[in-house]
Amino acid sequence: MVKKAGAEARREIYNYILKYPGLHLSELSRKMNIPKSTINYHLNHLKKQEYIIKKPADKYTRYYIANNVGENEKQILHLLRQETPREIVIFLLLNHNSSQIRISKNLKKHPTTIAFHLNKLMNVDIVESIPNGNEINYSIKNEEYIFDLLGKYKDSFLDDTVDYILCSLLE
Repeated sequence: MVKKAGAEARREIYNYILKYPGLHLSELSRKMNIPKSTINYHLNHLKKQEYIIKKPADKYTRYYIANNVGENEKQILHLLRQETPREIVIFLLLNHNSSQIRISKNLKKHPTTIAFHLNKLMNVDIVESIPNGNEINYSIKNEEYIFDLLGKYKDSFLDDTVDYILCSLLE
């Protein structure tokens, strides 16, 4: 790793956050190959100058360019950066109106885990519940918007699942 001048390093970090909003410190450090202490120093400088904002979310603090990403989009990105909610969203994009049991079986995750994440997804208006006789099915509320977000930020997710889903949906 080549050491860079402060302004140059901060410019690269700023541009990286612009391209991949919502990453947390460890992700930024790993992806940019910059030690956590160094990147934290530059992030604090960028925050002090009001170029970026820090947004606590669950156990992580995520970074965004100031005034670039709306609050709703931040909440959605926060969930999509987590493996299980992202898997549920992708499953529902491919399998409209699916029950919790169907999602659980296909993702090989316990039904209570799926219920927990479905509730989080419903709280930010990504997923809606649809009564169907004795069971409840789930569907993506605004598929086009979620599809666009996945496409816009696909390079910032830590796996290739989003590429797979985008290709599947475009066929």
